[in-house]
Amino acid sequence: MGMKRNMSLGRGEGGRRARRAVIASLTLVAALLPATAGADPIPGSQTQVGAWRIGGYTRGRTAEFDHCALYRVQGNGFGMAVGLSARGVNTLAVEAPDWGLTAGETYPVSVTVGAAAPYTFSGRAISPRAMLLNAAPEVFPQLKSGVTITVSANQKQYAMTLDGIEAAAAKLKDCVRQHAAAASPPPGLVTSIQVLLARLGYDPGPANGVVGLKTNLAIAAFQKSRGEPSDGIPSEALRAKLERAVAERSAGPETRPGAAPSPGARTGSATGPGAAPPPRPPASGDVTTGTGFYIGPDTIVTNHHVAGACRTIRVRKSGADLGAAKVIALSRSDDLAALRTEASSKSFLKLRVGAPIKPAESVLVFGYPLAGALSSTGNTTLGNVTALTGMNDDSRYLQISAAVQPGNSGGAAIDESGRVMGVVVSKLNALAIARVTGDIPQNVNFAIKVSTLASFLEAHNVTYEADSTTRELSNTQRAELAEAGSAQLECRK
Repeated sequence: MGMKRNMSLGRGEGGRRARRAVIASLTLVAALLPATAGADPIPGSQTQVGAWRIGGYTRGRTAEFDHCALYRVQGNGFGMAVGLSARGVNTLAVEAPDWGLTAGETYPVSVTVGAAAPYTFSGRAISPRAMLLNAAPEVFPQLKSGVTITVSANQKQYAMTLDGIEAAAAKLKDCVRQHAAAASPPPGLVTSIQVLLARLGYDPGPANGVVGLKTNLAIAAFQKSRGEPSDGIPSEALRAKLERAVAERSAGPETRPGAAPSPGARTGSATGPGAAPPPRPPASGDVTTGTGFYIGPDTIVTNHHVAGACRTIRVRKSGADLGAAKVIALSRSDDLAALRTEASSKSFLKLRVGAPIKPAESVLVFGYPLAGALSSTGNTTLGNVTALTGMNDDSRYLQISAAVQPGNSGGAAIDESGRVMGVVVSKLNALAIARVTGDIPQNVNFAIKVSTLASFLEAHNVTYEADSTTRELSNTQRAELAEAGSAQLECRK
């Protein structure tokens, strides 16, 4: 009988209250979506921290990750939700049972956090009881335990204490890290994984940076061949395994004499996309040179093809030996390397972050081309961004008109504000193209985009400084910055 009574309560008023609370919380979480009024929870993502519920949500009825949210709905029906997107953007939604809103309409909302002066925000209603607020970013750090938030809208006022919100916010960040990493890999990472899979004989579909069914199946097949769990998810760890697998295939098509480079393949110093077959590796003891630039007092960035096969690396400047460097991070697919130096530099370059690169922007390239023939103090060339992609629309590259020669590989391409916008990687093989087209191409050179570089550094926990400040420097000032932050690299193989 006792069991029957409990079951009847579940179907009665207690059950109705519980169902109303669940519906209210889902409506509130849906308000955090910028483009739709529907959100599906990610299975297994929901957890409770004190009075707060935390979970991950998709965009509308798709499987695409949108945000994680912490939320709480009180017994009086007043609720609050704080969302956090993969880009670190917070959103705030509130609801009350008697606001009587009209979906799609905008309402003035007064929000008071603790004893601070009230804020006035606009709220966009997504249902008769819930709205998304255009909350100012400075509000979110004020949401702390012991503080009361008071919300007034449509002549109704509600309040909620925020006890325990710090622990919930920490869980919220964990939620985003977990689900955003799996759901939204960087396009550059996906492209390189697709290229590597194709080299190994799998079919991931086009190398377009988009994770589709073919890419998932190809990844799963590769994982299964190694006896690993076949989740089909792109990751930095997967790319590293693919790079090792490609390197182990000594008879791969990209290394046969006379074979054309695979899409995105890197060839010898400043001879990349569209080039003739890569030269044979130098015999042991041979010395080659390239360029690198400091991104910190003891950290240099260059190309994989400059530093990846070296027994020893020496850092030189104006002909003087500054000591040895060792490799701390490599990516063959993106042709990037990071080095740690013995001697530190007072000058280093900052990465351009948060400002999209546009066609025709000015580019300055500094490097040490044709070592032994040209100046040991380095060379500066000027040009423009001529395309936002490389050969075959490879989105990891910029096409630039600034002249580069063998030895420029690994040097910085900097913008008008003196920020790194790319890493010089290659030039078009003019003679090879002329044999095919009958015309000699001019000033067709390539740099790895700064976004690809930043992803590489973050994946390997290499620190760098970003700069979003826009300022116009003279060419002389830019050249001085580039020269001070660059060095010649001498590789002995």
